[in-house]
Amino acid sequence: MTTHFDDEAQVEQLRRWWKENWLPLASGLALGLAAIFGWQAWTRYQDGQAGQASHLFEDLRRAVNANKYDEAVPMADRLQKDFAGTPYAVDGQLKLAQAAFDSGKLDDARTRLEWAAANSKDAAIRGLVKLRLARVLWQQAKPDDALKQLDGPDAAYAPLYAELRGDILLSKGDRNGARSAYADALQTLAADSPARDGLQHKVDDLAEATTVKS
Repeated sequence: MTTHFDDEAQVEQLRRWWKENWLPLASGLALGLAAIFGWQAWTRYQDGQAGQASHLFEDLRRAVNANKYDEAVPMADRLQKDFAGTPYAVDGQLKLAQAAFDSGKLDDARTRLEWAAANSKDAAIRGLVKLRLARVLWQQAKPDDALKQLDGPDAAYAPLYAELRGDILLSKGDRNGARSAYADALQTLAADSPARDGLQHKVDDLAEATTVKS
């Protein structure tokens, strides 16, 4: 049976325990609360950054679609400088790089694509960037550098990689290599793809040229 003295002893033990442990308990609680509030603040900051970047990217997209390249350049630059941690920074570089390529500004297109390749966290996007960068390098009369961008398998863009490899090899005079690359593209292309006819024509043209030459 519990007595009054037992109760007093338990209270005294509790007091001693609290005296010895209140500081680490309070510190742990403070750290926990700081982590919670810090995470919430960081989340709000990230959301704010994403929102601003989204609006800026939309402005850039509209400028590019309206053929206002010079207006789009500072927008892409700001996305790269101030919002590099968001996907919109890479998307902005890709959008402007395409506009630069279409306008014959190959150096600018290459610079922006190289930044996108180095900063994208998405493997599929990096695969697309390498494909576009290869096209730019080829247009800059750097076929070997272009081919290096197409090294290694990329399942998402395998037919496009193989076809572009064939185009570049053909421009270098490597007809056998080009035909092999076109055949690889056909093999990896979906059976119902509308691109199959064009690829088959490339293969057939090379085969006919080889036959005539023989």
